[in-house]
Amino acid sequence: MKRRALLALGAGAVVAPRWLLAQRARIPRIGYLLLTPITEPPSRERQAFLDGLREFGHVPGETVEIVYRSAEGELEFMDAASRELLAQKPDVIAVSGSAAVLAAKKATRTVPIVMLALGDPVGVGAVSSLAKPGGNITGVSFLSSDLAPKRLQLAKECVPGAKRLAVVWDRRNANSRVESLAVVAAANQLGLAAESLGLGSDAELARVLGRLAGRKPDILYVTFEGGLAAANRTTLAEFGLQQRIAVVSGWSFATEAGGLLSYAPDIPAMFRRGAYYVDRVLKGAKPAQLPIEQPTRVELAINLKTAKAIGVSIPRELLLRADRVFD
Repeated sequence: MKRRALLALGAGAVVAPRWLLAQRARIPRIGYLLLTPITEPPSRERQAFLDGLREFGHVPGETVEIVYRSAEGELEFMDAASRELLAQKPDVIAVSGSAAVLAAKKATRTVPIVMLALGDPVGVGAVSSLAKPGGNITGVSFLSSDLAPKRLQLAKECVPGAKRLAVVWDRRNANSRVESLAVVAAANQLGLAAESLGLGSDAELARVLGRLAGRKPDILYVTFEGGLAAANRTTLAEFGLQQRIAVVSGWSFATEAGGLLSYAPDIPAMFRRGAYYVDRVLKGAKPAQLPIEQPTRVELAINLKTAKAIGVSIPRELLLRADRVFD
Protein backbone atom coordinates (compact mmCIF):
# COMPACT_ATOMS: atom_id res chain seq x y z
CA MET A 1 0.00 0.00 0.00
CA LYS A 2 2.85 2.37 0.82
CA ARG A 3 4.43 1.66 -2.55
CA ARG A 4 1.10 2.32 -4.26
CA ALA A 5 0.87 5.63 -2.38
CA LEU A 6 4.35 6.57 -3.56
CA LEU A 7 3.51 5.90 -7.20
CA ALA A 8 0.19 7.70 -6.92
CA LEU A 9 1.90 10.74 -5.50
CA GLY A 10 4.46 10.69 -8.28
CA ALA A 11 1.80 10.47 -10.95
CA GLY A 12 -0.28 13.35 -9.64
CA ALA A 13 2.23 15.80 -8.24
CA VAL A 14 3.13 17.78 -11.38
CA VAL A 15 2.07 21.37 -10.85
CA ALA A 16 0.79 22.02 -14.39
CA PRO A 17 -1.16 19.58 -16.65
CA ARG A 18 1.16 17.88 -19.12
CA TRP A 19 -1.14 18.59 -22.06
CA LEU A 20 -0.85 22.30 -21.31
CA LEU A 21 2.91 22.19 -20.90
CA ALA A 22 3.23 20.31 -24.17
CA GLN A 23 1.66 23.23 -26.05
CA ARG A 24 4.51 25.58 -25.27
CA ALA A 25 8.27 25.55 -25.09
CA ARG A 26 9.72 23.52 -22.27
CA ILE A 27 10.05 25.52 -19.08
CA PRO A 28 12.61 24.77 -16.35
CA ARG A 29 11.72 21.71 -14.28
CA ILE A 30 12.40 21.62 -10.54
CA GLY A 31 12.38 18.29 -8.73
CA TYR A 32 11.32 18.28 -5.07
CA LEU A 33 12.30 15.23 -3.02
CA LEU A 34 11.39 14.37 0.58
CA LEU A 35 11.39 11.36 2.86
CA THR A 36 8.27 12.59 4.63
CA PRO A 37 4.82 12.91 2.99
CA ILE A 38 4.12 15.98 0.87
CA THR A 39 0.97 17.58 2.24
CA GLU A 40 -1.75 19.79 0.83
CA PRO A 41 -2.06 22.58 1.68
CA PRO A 42 1.73 22.93 1.70
CA SER A 43 3.64 22.73 4.96
CA ARG A 44 5.10 25.99 6.28
CA GLU A 45 8.49 24.93 4.94
CA ARG A 46 7.32 24.08 1.43
CA GLN A 47 5.20 27.24 1.27
CA ALA A 48 8.27 29.27 2.22
CA PHE A 49 10.19 27.61 -0.63
CA LEU A 50 7.40 28.37 -3.11
CA ASP A 51 7.23 31.98 -1.88
CA GLY A 52 10.98 32.24 -2.32
CA LEU A 53 10.74 31.00 -5.90
CA ARG A 54 8.13 33.63 -6.68
CA GLU A 55 10.41 36.34 -5.34
CA PHE A 56 12.86 35.36 -8.09
CA GLY A 57 10.15 35.28 -10.75
CA HIS A 58 9.65 31.53 -10.81
CA VAL A 59 5.90 30.87 -10.79
CA PRO A 60 4.97 27.17 -10.54
CA GLY A 61 2.84 26.12 -13.51
CA GLU A 62 3.74 29.25 -15.47
CA THR A 63 7.49 29.87 -15.62
CA VAL A 64 8.65 26.67 -13.93
CA GLU A 65 7.32 23.16 -13.47
CA ILE A 66 7.68 21.39 -10.13
CA VAL A 67 7.68 17.61 -9.95
CA TYR A 68 7.28 16.10 -6.47
CA ARG A 69 8.35 12.74 -5.12
CA SER A 70 8.12 11.42 -1.57
CA ALA A 71 9.00 8.13 0.13
CA GLU A 72 5.92 8.65 2.34
CA GLY A 73 8.05 8.35 5.45
CA GLU A 74 9.30 4.88 4.47
CA LEU A 75 13.09 4.88 4.21
CA GLU A 76 13.13 1.77 2.01
CA PHE A 77 11.29 3.73 -0.73
CA MET A 78 13.77 6.62 -0.72
CA ASP A 79 16.02 5.33 -3.50
CA ALA A 80 13.02 4.46 -5.68
CA ALA A 81 11.50 7.91 -5.18
CA SER A 82 14.82 9.50 -6.14
CA ARG A 83 15.16 7.40 -9.29
CA GLU A 84 11.58 8.15 -10.34
CA LEU A 85 12.18 11.86 -9.85
CA LEU A 86 15.37 11.71 -11.89
CA ALA A 87 13.45 9.97 -14.70
CA GLN A 88 11.41 13.18 -15.02
CA LYS A 89 14.61 14.92 -16.17
CA PRO A 90 14.61 17.85 -13.71
CA ASP A 91 17.02 20.72 -14.25
CA VAL A 92 17.63 20.92 -10.51
CA ILE A 93 16.52 18.85 -7.50
CA ALA A 94 15.56 20.46 -4.19
CA VAL A 95 15.86 18.13 -1.18
CA SER A 96 15.45 18.27 2.59
CA GLY A 97 16.99 15.91 5.12
CA SER A 98 19.91 13.52 4.99
CA ALA A 99 17.93 10.57 3.59
CA ALA A 100 16.74 12.60 0.60
CA VAL A 101 20.07 14.24 -0.17
CA LEU A 102 22.02 10.98 0.06
CA ALA A 103 19.47 9.20 -2.15
CA ALA A 104 19.66 12.02 -4.70
CA LYS A 105 23.45 11.94 -4.62
CA LYS A 106 23.38 8.20 -5.18
CA ALA A 107 21.03 8.63 -8.15
CA THR A 108 22.98 11.36 -9.96
CA ARG A 109 26.36 13.08 -9.92
CA THR A 110 25.42 15.51 -12.71
CA VAL A 111 21.97 17.01 -12.02
CA PRO A 112 22.37 19.93 -9.55
CA ILE A 113 21.04 19.21 -6.04
CA VAL A 114 20.03 22.02 -3.66
CA MET A 115 19.71 21.22 0.05
CA LEU A 116 16.86 23.18 1.60
CA ALA A 117 17.75 22.07 5.13
CA LEU A 118 20.32 19.52 6.29
CA GLY A 119 21.98 19.17 9.65
CA ASP A 120 25.58 18.28 8.85
CA PRO A 121 26.25 17.77 5.11
CA VAL A 122 29.95 17.14 5.70
CA GLY A 123 29.35 14.73 8.58
CA VAL A 124 26.92 12.59 6.58
CA GLY A 125 29.15 12.55 3.50
CA ALA A 126 27.01 14.71 1.20
CA VAL A 127 29.78 17.26 0.48
CA SER A 128 33.49 17.63 1.14
CA SER A 129 33.25 21.06 2.82
CA LEU A 130 30.85 23.94 3.34
CA ALA A 131 33.04 26.55 1.66
CA LYS A 132 33.85 24.34 -1.33
CA PRO A 133 31.16 21.67 -1.58
CA GLY A 134 32.45 20.27 -4.86
CA GLY A 135 30.38 17.95 -7.02
CA ASN A 136 26.73 18.71 -7.75
CA ILE A 137 25.39 19.59 -4.27
CA THR A 138 24.99 22.93 -2.50
CA GLY A 139 22.35 24.72 -0.42
CA VAL A 140 21.64 25.53 3.21
CA SER A 141 22.70 23.71 6.39
CA PHE A 142 21.59 24.23 10.00
CA LEU A 143 24.55 22.25 11.44
CA SER A 144 22.53 20.59 14.19
CA SER A 145 25.56 18.79 15.59
CA ASP A 146 27.37 22.12 16.08
CA LEU A 147 24.38 23.47 18.04
CA ALA A 148 24.10 20.39 20.27
CA PRO A 149 26.59 21.63 22.93
CA LYS A 150 24.72 24.94 23.21
CA ARG A 151 21.41 23.14 23.71
CA LEU A 152 22.88 21.06 26.51
CA GLN A 153 24.45 24.12 28.12
CA LEU A 154 21.07 25.86 28.13
CA ALA A 155 19.40 22.78 29.61
CA LYS A 156 22.08 22.61 32.31
CA GLU A 157 21.35 26.23 33.24
CA CYS A 158 17.73 25.20 33.86
CA VAL A 159 18.61 21.95 35.62
CA PRO A 160 21.93 22.79 37.33
CA GLY A 161 21.89 19.61 39.40
CA ALA A 162 21.48 17.32 36.37
CA LYS A 163 23.68 14.24 36.37
CA ARG A 164 22.13 11.92 33.78
CA LEU A 165 21.24 12.51 30.13
CA ALA A 166 19.48 10.30 27.59
CA VAL A 167 19.59 11.12 23.88
CA VAL A 168 17.11 9.53 21.45
CA TRP A 169 17.86 9.41 17.74
CA ASP A 170 16.80 7.60 14.58
CA ARG A 171 19.26 4.84 13.59
CA ARG A 172 18.12 5.14 9.97
CA ASN A 173 18.99 8.82 9.77
CA ALA A 174 22.64 9.65 9.06
CA ASN A 175 22.46 13.17 10.42
CA SER A 176 20.67 12.03 13.56
CA ARG A 177 23.55 9.64 14.22
CA VAL A 178 26.14 12.41 13.78
CA GLU A 179 24.22 14.69 16.12
CA SER A 180 23.90 11.98 18.77
CA LEU A 181 27.67 11.60 18.84
CA ALA A 182 28.05 15.37 19.29
CA VAL A 183 25.54 15.29 22.15
CA VAL A 184 27.41 12.53 23.98
CA ALA A 185 30.71 14.38 23.56
CA ALA A 186 29.17 17.61 24.88
CA ALA A 187 27.60 15.75 27.81
CA ASN A 188 30.98 14.39 28.82
CA GLN A 189 32.38 17.93 28.84
CA LEU A 190 29.54 19.05 31.12
CA GLY A 191 29.94 16.16 33.51
CA LEU A 192 26.76 14.40 32.46
CA ALA A 193 26.53 10.62 32.23
CA ALA A 194 25.05 10.10 28.76
CA GLU A 195 23.00 7.19 27.43
CA SER A 196 22.61 7.07 23.64
CA LEU A 197 19.41 5.38 22.44
CA GLY A 198 19.12 4.71 18.71
CA LEU A 199 15.58 3.98 17.53
CA GLY A 200 14.43 1.78 14.67
CA SER A 201 10.65 1.84 15.05
CA ASP A 202 7.75 3.32 17.01
CA ALA A 203 7.53 0.07 18.97
CA GLU A 204 11.17 0.44 19.95
CA LEU A 205 10.51 4.00 21.10
CA ALA A 206 7.72 2.74 23.35
CA ARG A 207 10.08 0.18 24.90
CA VAL A 208 12.78 2.81 25.40
CA LEU A 209 10.38 5.19 27.13
CA GLY A 210 9.21 2.39 29.38
CA ARG A 211 12.80 1.75 30.39
CA LEU A 212 13.52 5.44 30.94
CA ALA A 213 10.45 5.71 33.18
CA GLY A 214 12.07 3.21 35.50
CA ARG A 215 15.46 4.91 35.55
CA LYS A 216 14.80 8.55 34.82
CA PRO A 217 17.40 10.81 33.23
CA ASP A 218 17.45 14.44 34.32
CA ILE A 219 17.51 15.62 30.69
CA LEU A 220 16.11 13.96 27.57
CA TYR A 221 17.68 15.22 24.34
CA VAL A 222 15.71 14.74 21.11
CA THR A 223 17.84 14.90 17.95
CA PHE A 224 16.98 17.61 15.48
CA GLU A 225 16.54 16.18 11.99
CA GLY A 226 13.33 14.53 10.84
CA GLY A 227 12.84 10.89 11.71
CA LEU A 228 11.28 8.81 14.45
CA ALA A 229 12.20 11.24 17.23
CA ALA A 230 10.79 14.25 15.38
CA ALA A 231 7.66 12.37 14.26
CA ASN A 232 6.98 11.41 17.88
CA ARG A 233 7.79 14.82 19.35
CA THR A 234 4.39 15.10 21.06
CA THR A 235 4.79 11.68 22.64
CA LEU A 236 8.26 12.60 23.86
CA ALA A 237 7.10 15.96 25.22
CA GLU A 238 4.21 14.33 27.07
CA PHE A 239 6.56 11.70 28.46
CA GLY A 240 8.77 14.48 29.83
CA LEU A 241 5.77 16.12 31.49
CA GLN A 242 4.51 12.87 33.02
CA GLN A 243 7.94 11.84 34.30
CA ARG A 244 9.09 15.40 35.20
CA ILE A 245 12.06 15.22 32.84
CA ALA A 246 13.48 18.24 30.99
CA VAL A 247 13.11 17.63 27.24
CA VAL A 248 15.48 19.65 25.04
CA SER A 249 15.64 19.66 21.24
CA GLY A 250 16.22 21.66 18.11
CA TRP A 251 12.52 21.77 17.26
CA SER A 252 10.57 24.81 18.49
CA PHE A 253 7.32 22.97 17.84
CA ALA A 254 8.51 20.23 20.23
CA THR A 255 8.83 22.93 22.89
CA GLU A 256 5.39 24.24 21.97
CA ALA A 257 4.08 20.67 22.38
CA GLY A 258 5.44 20.49 25.93
CA GLY A 259 9.22 20.16 25.77
CA LEU A 260 11.18 22.41 28.12
CA LEU A 261 13.33 24.27 25.62
CA SER A 262 14.72 24.31 22.10
CA TYR A 263 17.53 26.13 20.36
CA ALA A 264 16.90 26.06 16.64
CA PRO A 265 17.26 27.91 13.37
CA ASP A 266 14.24 29.23 11.50
CA ILE A 267 13.58 26.30 9.16
CA PRO A 268 10.98 28.00 6.90
CA ALA A 269 13.49 30.83 6.39
CA MET A 270 16.05 28.25 5.28
CA PHE A 271 13.60 26.80 2.73
CA ARG A 272 12.98 30.31 1.42
CA ARG A 273 16.73 30.84 1.12
CA GLY A 274 16.99 27.54 -0.70
CA ALA A 275 14.95 29.12 -3.49
CA TYR A 276 17.87 31.52 -4.04
CA TYR A 277 20.15 28.57 -4.76
CA VAL A 278 17.62 27.06 -7.15
CA ASP A 279 17.41 30.39 -8.96
CA ARG A 280 21.22 30.60 -9.23
CA VAL A 281 21.41 27.09 -10.66
CA LEU A 282 18.64 27.75 -13.17
CA LYS A 283 20.60 30.80 -14.30
CA GLY A 284 23.70 28.70 -14.94
CA ALA A 285 25.66 28.66 -11.67
CA LYS A 286 27.48 25.43 -10.78
CA PRO A 287 26.75 23.93 -7.32
CA ALA A 288 30.46 23.33 -6.74
CA GLN A 289 31.00 27.10 -6.92
CA LEU A 290 28.21 28.01 -4.45
CA PRO A 291 29.32 27.80 -0.79
CA ILE A 292 26.83 26.20 1.57
CA GLU A 293 25.19 28.74 3.86
CA GLN A 294 24.35 28.44 7.54
CA PRO A 295 21.41 30.20 9.21
CA THR A 296 22.03 33.71 10.49
CA ARG A 297 19.35 33.45 13.18
CA VAL A 298 18.94 30.79 15.87
CA GLU A 299 15.94 31.00 18.22
CA LEU A 300 15.74 30.04 21.87
CA ALA A 301 12.24 28.87 22.85
CA ILE A 302 11.21 28.08 26.44
CA ASN A 303 7.99 26.54 27.74
CA LEU A 304 7.24 28.16 31.12
CA LYS A 305 4.17 26.02 31.69
CA THR A 306 6.31 22.90 31.34
CA ALA A 307 8.98 24.33 33.62
CA LYS A 308 6.40 24.78 36.37
CA ALA A 309 4.93 21.33 35.78
CA ILE A 310 8.26 19.53 36.14
CA GLY A 311 9.56 21.72 38.93
CA VAL A 312 12.27 23.60 37.03
CA SER A 313 13.12 27.26 37.66
CA ILE A 314 14.15 29.13 34.53
CA PRO A 315 16.89 31.69 35.32
CA ARG A 316 15.74 35.25 34.70
CA GLU A 317 18.76 35.90 32.47
CA LEU A 318 17.74 32.97 30.27
CA LEU A 319 14.17 34.21 29.97
CA LEU A 320 15.42 37.60 28.86
CA ARG A 321 17.45 35.91 26.12
CA ALA A 322 14.53 33.80 24.89
CA ASP A 323 13.06 34.60 21.47
CA ARG A 324 9.83 32.72 22.20
CA VAL A 325 8.19 31.87 25.50
CA PHE A 326 5.23 29.51 25.75
CA ASP A 327 3.11 29.96 28.86
